[in-house]
Amino acid sequence: MNNEIGLKTSGGEDVALKAVDVKAVLNGVLSQVNIEQTYVNTEQSNIEAIYTFPLPLDAVLLELAVEINGQTLTGQVKPRAIAETQYEEAITDGDTAVLLTKVKEGLYCVNLGNLLASETAIIKFKYAQLHQWQGDSLRFYLPTTLAPKYGNPIICGLEAHQVPEHRLLNAYTLNFELTIQGQLASAALHSPTHAITKHYDNEALRISLKNQTTAMDRDLIVEFSQPKHYVGEGLWSQDDDKIVALTSFYPKIDSHKATTPNSIKMVVDCSGSMAGDSIVQAGIALKQILELLDENDWFNIILFGSHHISLFPASVKASRTNLEIAAKQLANLGADLGGTEMLTALNAAYNSAVPAELTSNILLITDGEIWAEEQLLHAAQESNHRHFVVGVGSAVSEAFLKQLANKTAGASEFVTPNENMSSRIVQHFCRIKQPKLTQSSIRFGSEAKDALPLSQSLSQQATIFAGDTVNSFAQLEQLTTNQATLSFAYDNGANTQLNQSYKPSKSDKQSQSYKQTIELQEYTDSLHTLARLAANARLATLPKIQAIEQALKYQLITDDTHCILVKANHKQVQLGLPELRSVPHQIPAGYMGLGSVVCEGDISLCTNEAPAQMYRERDYLDIPSFLRMEAESYTVAESAESIEDLIPASTNLADKLNEEFIPSNHMGLSEFDIVDLEEMGEDEAIINTLTQLEQLGFDEIELVAAWLSIYNEFNPSNPLSRHVARLARMLVKELDIKQPLIQTVREAVQAELTMS
Repeated sequence: MNNEIGLKTSGGEDVALKAVDVKAVLNGVLSQVNIEQTYVNTEQSNIEAIYTFPLPLDAVLLELAVEINGQTLTGQVKPRAIAETQYEEAITDGDTAVLLTKVKEGLYCVNLGNLLASETAIIKFKYAQLHQWQGDSLRFYLPTTLAPKYGNPIICGLEAHQVPEHRLLNAYTLNFELTIQGQLASAALHSPTHAITKHYDNEALRISLKNQTTAMDRDLIVEFSQPKHYVGEGLWSQDDDKIVALTSFYPKIDSHKATTPNSIKMVVDCSGSMAGDSIVQAGIALKQILELLDENDWFNIILFGSHHISLFPASVKASRTNLEIAAKQLANLGADLGGTEMLTALNAAYNSAVPAELTSNILLITDGEIWAEEQLLHAAQESNHRHFVVGVGSAVSEAFLKQLANKTAGASEFVTPNENMSSRIVQHFCRIKQPKLTQSSIRFGSEAKDALPLSQSLSQQATIFAGDTVNSFAQLEQLTTNQATLSFAYDNGANTQLNQSYKPSKSDKQSQSYKQTIELQEYTDSLHTLARLAANARLATLPKIQAIEQALKYQLITDDTHCILVKANHKQVQLGLPELRSVPHQIPAGYMGLGSVVCEGDISLCTNEAPAQMYRERDYLDIPSFLRMEAESYTVAESAESIEDLIPASTNLADKLNEEFIPSNHMGLSEFDIVDLEEMGEDEAIINTLTQLEQLGFDEIELVAAWLSIYNEFNPSNPLSRHVARLARMLVKELDIKQPLIQTVREAVQAELTMS
């Protein structure tokens, strides 16, 4: 019975995605990950499979290919508008096309359009990622599912077809293999999330899933302990006529623990999504935090859900009495505050008064499952508070929480239900107590002949914390030295230099002058991985036009560039528009108390109790429909709060067409005339323009069809739906309307709008 649930979409059709295969290679701080998604169309008509999926925040996509009927095609990164136009042209022509887009940081969408009946397509893409040592551990992280998020995804910038659906169980499974090369092949490792097997192969360590395949219901984590005498890494490669160098510093410096008091405002997510494993972890964290506070520190605790609760009206000293009050009130911590209004809770923390001389820090404990990320990130940057984030749960919103920490000069830690929360909290407190260190520069060469690189960019946060990796790229005219020096300063003005030589160390002892020796290795790869990672790190520093040019040069997928490929379907009869098939995500293990990730590789599902009954008293704002008592199926998309319900009603042309022409009614777009447009609420200026063109001798029906085909160019804030826009494109082809007429309409409308 469970398999039957997983085999169907929200509309009762077969799920197109059948399996996900991941093969990764990790060498030091750099990994390359190959992912294959296998899609099968078991239906009698052509379909469009859409899968919105997570990747790590630092992932840089390198390659896209698709294999259909033994033929493999490779994608090309193009400007966003061009790629989208080519994809839509292919769909209305009956060709098979794949479009890979970046929805937002850490979130991507693959569109597989016109997969024909009985066809199989294997979508293959590769990404590279730089990792970071935190303390003595390095974390390899592979997200596999998305948890339902609080808020309105449409308002937050997602298109309706990109919004993820969810199901309790899914039929497709994950196969995973990780090859570890270099120093890490001999490091101690474990997975807190999955049962794994290990075996050595030609001096490399290969790990795989113990059960070969597994459900995609939790992030996959492999954690490495630092090898003895590890001091950092260096790589270089050619980049056109330049050299690009990656320096990975590991500053084992004396942190000079501060004795001055700190302000630590703890903000704890008690929304419904935290129920189960996550809220248990949060309780452990709070207990540990209270024990670590010094008597001269100041603190407050804010619990939040649909509303927030402050334990104290303002921040208070960490006296014995205040700590006892806090411990007593937190004894029965629960995930019972409803929705996830994180911004209002953080604002309350920002406004929680502390002595002016103290540095203000936020310690946020959450799963981060909200859609309204940009507004919150902006407020955090303006708050003058460092954010130290602890992400808890089996499918945390890693990309958002990392950004929140990085953009505020803080740091982030992530803890799965099987990991020790205490060690993460201790690491955060060491960072909070450490005097602030800021990067000055990285120089190459001896002290007498130091040379600044042509450009340099950090791949992670700009704040330096003792024991955390500082990864940095530099672009050089040529490689003339074997040494790089990282210079940084304390807030008190004391300067420190950390030197790294690219020659092997002959000594096992660390110098008190902070000199670390590593071997700079030439990095060769057919995809020019190192150069492309460096180019991606530079994008944020460039003006938009230059950033797009660089993304195209290095074939990088960004907000403004997509990857597209098209396979022509020759001798095909008129297919019509494909049926939309969204690929649902499995509900994460332990989400909202739905089971518990009790041990490595296992999940205990709740049984003999209706999920809705367990949360009957909770605020529905944070409970997806599959957990609600009145839901008749286990899909978020079928709830009363469907995507269509979230779009506000209106009376203009786009809204009327979008309401009438929906994918399920299989109607083609009518041959409208100008009067029809006027009756449906089209703007008077547009009606006048089309009327004037008709009077010049242009065909009225063709004018209207041409206008509808470019409507979205002039109405980005209230466009025709994806389906209606496709119908307009098909109508243009049916009427054999040429590009010169479309361009005439475009220029006439532009002139009219400019004048008005």
